[in-house]
Amino acid sequence: MKPSLTRSTSDKFAAGVCGGIARWLGVEAWIVRVVFVAALLLGSASLWLYIVLWLVLPSDAGKRGYEDVRDTFSSHPSGNPDGSVTANPDDLR
Repeated sequence: MKPSLTRSTSDKFAAGVCGGIARWLGVEAWIVRVVFVAALLLGSASLWLYIVLWLVLPSDAGKRGYEDVRDTFSSHPSGNPDGSVTANPDDLR
């Protein structure tokens, strides 16, 4: 049975897309990376394809790329998960 197409969390250079595709195809990851870079240099839409696959494909852990982006940019300086700001009493003096 063929493995499901997911982003790799162990064999990744940037987002794990090429590692996941390589595992799905049953080839070495460097081959898929070379094909992506060659296609990019030849003027194809491989960069856009990579970005779309990164955002849409779930990782091995089940988390989608857009969830990683959301979690990265939704962190607040207050450290509160709900995004609320907590005043520090020392700052009020």
